[in-house]
Amino acid sequence: MLIEFKVANFRSIREEQTLSFIANSSDELPDNLIVRDLPGLTGAKFLKGIGIYGANASGKSNLLAALRFLATFVRDSATNLDPTASTGAEPFKLDSESAALPSQFEISALINDMRILYGLHVTRKRVVNEYLAAYPKGKPQVWFEREWDSKSEKYEWSKATPNFKHDDALREKVRENAAFISAAAQWNQEQATMVWKWFDQNLRFLDLSGGILDASLTFDLVKDRDARLRVIKLLRGADLGISDIRVREAKQKRTFQIKAEISPRTEEDPSTQKIAKSEDHRDLLELFEKGLRQRFSDVFNSPILEFLHQAKGEALVPLNFASEESAGTRRYFAMIGEWLRGQDAGRTVLVDELESSLHPLLVRELLNLLFAGASNASYMQIVFTTHNPLLLDQSLLRRDQIWFTEKDQDGATRLYPLTDFKPRRDESLVRGYLAGRYGGIPFIPEGLCSNG
Repeated sequence: MLIEFKVANFRSIREEQTLSFIANSSDELPDNLIVRDLPGLTGAKFLKGIGIYGANASGKSNLLAALRFLATFVRDSATNLDPTASTGAEPFKLDSESAALPSQFEISALINDMRILYGLHVTRKRVVNEYLAAYPKGKPQVWFEREWDSKSEKYEWSKATPNFKHDDALREKVRENAAFISAAAQWNQEQATMVWKWFDQNLRFLDLSGGILDASLTFDLVKDRDARLRVIKLLRGADLGISDIRVREAKQKRTFQIKAEISPRTEEDPSTQKIAKSEDHRDLLELFEKGLRQRFSDVFNSPILEFLHQAKGEALVPLNFASEESAGTRRYFAMIGEWLRGQDAGRTVLVDELESSLHPLLVRELLNLLFAGASNASYMQIVFTTHNPLLLDQSLLRRDQIWFTEKDQDGATRLYPLTDFKPRRDESLVRGYLAGRYGGIPFIPEGLCSNG
């Protein structure tokens, strides 16, 4: 469960911005809350979801990108980065001072029923500060911290703690452009592995701004009888005209066929001499053809998914999922898998442009499914960006679940909650938002769109 995320000096974000899942004391929409009594946070309640509004290029997507960068760096930096490669950090570029400073990230999360705090400060060249702490009894228990000393050109480490047992030699093996927690997890250090797995398995990033979302997750669910019934129930409830799902095997398997001709050896043509020198040339072509068959066999020989629609009378007409269903239907089907798997595993799902190719009522259905108390016992959460004002409904979202981004005069992103404006419970949030009361909308100069 995500509790809080802080980021500074990353892309359009200059000063530190904080996205918090800690709910206020309001009694509205209790099903939208997670109730957990945590040491040091007694009585706190946490949000199941946050929606972020803002004009284009205001920094909504950069906030999600910051968390994605942190997750990727924790997961892959020790194994996927070359020793001299850039870390991938992207500091704020619109002033020279920020461009020379590290990007900063800090996350607070509930991992294996323990509150964890992890922080990372990183330049394009190296990690300059990294720390990991836990709150088993409410007070911070520092597991490790390292900080780069530019004078000695080496890391200064915090005093070793018995709660984070590891081989001290591991510290010397970690590259400057890698996270220590990433390296420690590769060496099976217990606490590092626990945190690494959370970043790897519990954070799910979806970008709906372009293309078709991968539906393989839902397709896998359809193969299971009980999960299939859950999928069908959601499809029927969405009023898409779908009565059932059918998966059938492809009637004809297709393979690649490669034809190649090798000219006979001639003394006159040097190019054919060069080819002829390889006695295994035909064998190489055969191996290449075999590799292509194996590489694309899943694509050409995979089962066919069909949605059965009720026609006049009692007949059910099958429509091919990939070629005959609409983009919105395919997108909704794909999102069902993300939702059901997310609920089962207690994931935090981050979605850029949630409403893309989806009708607002389908988006509401997905959010209602998430917020329903009985069906979300594993504490799945969502962070989504959107432009859709119809979701600004106090029967759907609590006021502390609505956040905004906008840029200041220096081009830097500011993130803030709706509750800063203290809207009334009976206030029309749609009207207030479109009127610019809360910010987060584009400024269009008067007369720009006129014909004059």
